[in-house]
Amino acid sequence: MVQPSLGAIVSSALLGSISGHHSGSDRNVAGDTPIVNLTNIGQYRGFSLSESISGSVLPRNIDAWLGVDYALQPDGERRFKPLEQPPERFDGIREADSFGPICTQDKSYAYANEQSEACLNFNVYRPAGISMSQKLPTLVWIHGGAFSLYSGRSMDGGSFVASSEQPVMVVTFNYRLNSLGFLPSRLFERLGLLNLGLRDQHFFLQFLQTHLHSFGGDPDQITLGGLSAGSHSAAFEYFHNYGDDEGTPLFARALLQSGAITARAFPDITYPRYESDFRELMNHLGCDIDDIDEKQINCLRDAPIGKIEQVSSKIYAESESNLNWPWQPVLGGPRLERPGSRCYREGDFHHLPIITTHTTDEGKYYTPGHLETNDDFLQFWQRLSPYLNVTDLAILNELYPDPVAHPDSTWAQSPNSTQYNRVSGSWSDMAYMCPSRETASTTSNIGVPTWRLRFNTPNHPLEAHGWRGIPHASDAAYIWNESNVPFPEVAHVYHAYMASFVASGDPNKFRFKGSPEWPQYRASDRLDGRCPQQLAVSPGNNLKAECDNARLSHCEFWNDGERALRLNK
Repeated sequence: MVQPSLGAIVSSALLGSISGHHSGSDRNVAGDTPIVNLTNIGQYRGFSLSESISGSVLPRNIDAWLGVDYALQPDGERRFKPLEQPPERFDGIREADSFGPICTQDKSYAYANEQSEACLNFNVYRPAGISMSQKLPTLVWIHGGAFSLYSGRSMDGGSFVASSEQPVMVVTFNYRLNSLGFLPSRLFERLGLLNLGLRDQHFFLQFLQTHLHSFGGDPDQITLGGLSAGSHSAAFEYFHNYGDDEGTPLFARALLQSGAITARAFPDITYPRYESDFRELMNHLGCDIDDIDEKQINCLRDAPIGKIEQVSSKIYAESESNLNWPWQPVLGGPRLERPGSRCYREGDFHHLPIITTHTTDEGKYYTPGHLETNDDFLQFWQRLSPYLNVTDLAILNELYPDPVAHPDSTWAQSPNSTQYNRVSGSWSDMAYMCPSRETASTTSNIGVPTWRLRFNTPNHPLEAHGWRGIPHASDAAYIWNESNVPFPEVAHVYHAYMASFVASGDPNKFRFKGSPEWPQYRASDRLDGRCPQQLAVSPGNNLKAECDNARLSHCEFWNDGERALRLNK
């Protein structure tokens, strides 16, 4: 059985929405469509939207503005530079009735959508018929894709808004990806150019503080959310209550869907593969890595964009099967100056209401499916986390027993290779489940309103693909109430909790009629023998609060403060 890539997983989970185009039949640029005036930039005319990206009829019409620029574009001589200015001022009225280009990425995931370096644009979705003077709570969504793929159109904001009982808005946007946005190298460290994609995100949040009100949104009622890499990004903002950001968050609450500041691993610039990736990129582009800094960066800025995309995609594809991705945020660079484990320990986060979620089987379906022996398992972890010591690996071996030596192990009976369940289970714990628990524990322990959720509903027909479990991004389309998912009744309920949180800061206030109350997470319950409660979202009548006690000793291992540094967390 060939394991698909993470990109294929997310692509499948999104039901093709990332490649969707609003058809001519679902839009109407009417005379009363609001024209927004962005101060010192210009005017944009939106359109009326009546269908989701997948073609379903929306329960109400939506006013939308698509493809609006938020910065002077980082192309030409501005390639590999931080954003400094909003778009140039223009006269007249521009039509905002179609998506802008997506950011340069692997063409096999772009689905024939136009891509460009001049890609920093955003999309706004607002319920029609509501006065623009009524400033609405707004979900600002950061898309996922391993910091290398996809775009703001990956989230169907129109469907989310149209399905909400209370009036809310959704804003989605693009940020620079792969080597154009995340090029870990000593050169970029010296030139102050690390983490450009994260800096794009922060620039956009600052932009919204000035301009969201023009679209009828409330900049004081922003929910910052995201899936996967988008969730990691939202966590980077949430856990950045230091430096210039101290006490001045650009949002009111956070929704972390399969992500955390310690999710996966984000090494510093000394990580061995970063140098090899940079050297390979430079060699393919004909740039001399031993030249002076000015000549190196000029060579990168002069390189053909098609060649950069081709080489970056090749390096990404070669590493994806081992989950050891290139083009990632760098610890110590801007927006990630402190390790996530330190932010947990020292309380360097904004004390704002938060939801954190994970799927039941985060790592299934895309973790390596060819590992057969105990040595294969240990070598997988040594490659992924080269700073783990002998003691760490010995404990890891005990926590996740080899199914060959222990046929009664939890990790036995794999659907393909012998070590598959073991690898996917340990990866799930390290990268998603345990970081989600640590986030909920850290915030709830100081009294921050916190809700945790385990998503246990598949996004595929069980009778055909039950071996996949409930993998990463299974909940992607459910959050916007997509009608084409296998269990649409779950989408109604799941979306309602999230829309209620966006509207009020409480997922219960406007929850779906008949659905159970989602209890706040309280990690302190463990101190007196009780169990913290989370919501389990399963098909049928199986939506209920449950005790969060899965693999506690495993999470103690992954969340250990000293070991976190060896894990690059």
